[in-house]
Amino acid sequence: MNTKNTLKTILLALSVLALSGINTDAAAQSTRKKLDRAEDLADRREDIADRKENRRDRREDVRDARHDGGVLDKAEDIRDKREDIADRKEDKRDRKENRRDRREDRRDKKN
Repeated sequence: MNTKNTLKTILLALSVLALSGINTDAAAQSTRKKLDRAEDLADRREDIADRKENRRDRREDVRDARHDGGVLDKAEDIRDKREDIADRKEDKRDRKENRRDRREDRRDKKN
């Protein structure tokens, strides 16, 4: 009887060891999977950040190309010319008004 109990105890101990070994292996695998997922997620986030940066750079390049002798420079030149013309007209109007005012002042002084 004693040997039977001993064998049962040994069998039980071996089965517990085997099961605990499987569980630790499973835990190690799940930890590895979690780490792999975390690395994948970090890589994906880096890729997204790189893509955003590339898009931003492309947008800046397009903007610079438009400005440097491009469409926007021409539009700004046209706008500047219009403003210059409007300023000249306003200056001319002011000079005429100044002449009128001076004439009126002279008339008032004479009378």
